[in-house]
Amino acid sequence: MSDNERTDQFTLLDEAAGGRDLTVRDDQNVFQEFLDAVKVCRRSRGRFRLLDTGRFSLYELEWLGEAGADIYTSDEARPDKAQVDFLVQACARGDALVAYFHYGEIGGGAEGSEKSSLEFLKDIGRSRAFIHLTNREMPREIPGLGELAHVCKKAGTRLVYYHQGQPEDGLVTLARSGAWIHLSDQSLEPGEESLLLVDLVREAAAAGGGLILHVERGLHVPFLREILKAGAYLLVETPPSDYRSPSRLLERKARRRVPDFRSYYLYASFLP
Repeated sequence: MSDNERTDQFTLLDEAAGGRDLTVRDDQNVFQEFLDAVKVCRRSRGRFRLLDTGRFSLYELEWLGEAGADIYTSDEARPDKAQVDFLVQACARGDALVAYFHYGEIGGGAEGSEKSSLEFLKDIGRSRAFIHLTNREMPREIPGLGELAHVCKKAGTRLVYYHQGQPEDGLVTLARSGAWIHLSDQSLEPGEESLLLVDLVREAAAAGGGLILHVERGLHVPFLREILKAGAYLLVETPPSDYRSPSRLLERKARRRVPDFRSYYLYASFLP
């Protein structure tokens, strides 16, 4: 082992012992060092999030999951439902979870073995994996997502949906199914979406889901105060306001109300 490799190993173990949550790609170290770090991290009451790109074998991931690693995978790394089922069971034994990001299209076919079908994703949800989707690269049919959100909720997990573009009425229906929905203020016109957003927040909260608004541009304070009061989560990604600004108190309240780790993929600020 070289000096650099030795330093990397000890750095990972030191970080794991610090009681913090760690997020690491599977190509940033070797299996045994990951396994040691996962055990140390969980003993220190932190969570270890492993981004699976397909480098490790299924059985190596089983060891990591049983040790307590949360495995963040995708249809690109694990397109086989049986593999996802296997990982969910391994992670359950380690009090960990599997988060599955589906980047591909979702067809209308009913054949569950087709990885692009809605039935395939429903089967992934029934396996108790947390499902993440975005409409950035291709459109998503909201009614189908509502069915998927209901399946995930029934299984005790979540559908997390990152919506790009203007909010639409269908999102309220999706919220009623218990989905967790991410939006950016970049797609909102101040004052025009207030009623829709408030309805969306209330419906999501009533169904066990939630709305997470990424405040990247900064909307007027009354609107943000209204949806925060209704139960939204605000991820304020703008620089802190001046201490004399009326926004300062609102930002402070927003930063105290944070969504738990199951409602986003790897990083809270990640908006794919």
